[in-house]
Amino acid sequence: MKTLTYIIAVLAGLSLTSCIIVTDTPGPAGRPGNAYFGVSYDVYEPYSYWDNNPDIPNDPYLDEYYPTVPGLYEFEYYVNRVDYWYGTYEIWVNAGEPGRPGGRPGRDGLDTYLMLVCNPDGPYEARKSAGTGNTVTTTTLPDGSLQYIITNADGGMKVTMKKTTSTERPSQTPKVFFKK
Repeated sequence: MKTLTYIIAVLAGLSLTSCIIVTDTPGPAGRPGNAYFGVSYDVYEPYSYWDNNPDIPNDPYLDEYYPTVPGLYEFEYYVNRVDYWYGTYEIWVNAGEPGRPGGRPGRDGLDTYLMLVCNPDGPYEARKSAGTGNTVTTTTLPDGSLQYIITNADGGMKVTMKKTTSTERPSQTPKVFFKK
C-alpha cells in the first residue's frame, strides 16, 4: 500500500509538471509597410521623364503615388531639350515590429510615400508621412555626382544624381514627354 501511494504521488507530480503554459512566447512579427513612389515638380514642369521602375507606368501622372516594391532604380529627366539629370533612387520600407509577449503579433510597419521632385537644379525628395524626424545626409561623390539619403521612422530613400547634356551622354527613351 505504501508503495502504491508513493507511485501515485510521483505520477501525480509528473503529470502536473507537464501542464505548464508558457505565456511569454512572442507572437509573429508585424508585416513590413508598403512603398509608394511618384514624380512631381515645383519650379518648372520637366520636359520628359524616364525610369526603369516597372511599377511606374508609361505616361505617369505628376503628383500621383504608385505602389512599388523596394529596390534600386535608374531615372532621367530632361529640364529642357538638351540638359537633363540622371542617376539612381533607392527605396526601402519600414519593417514590422517584432512579435510581442503572449503570442500577440507585432505592429505592422508604416507605409512610405516618396515623391521625386524634378527641378532644374536637381531632384529632391518629398514625403507624405505619419512619421517625423527626417535625417538628411548630402554628399558630393568623387565623380561630381550628388548623393542624398533621407531616413525617418517610415523608411527612406537614397538618390544619386548628376547633370549632363544629350551631347555628352546618350539618354533613355522617356516614359512621358510633359512638354510636347
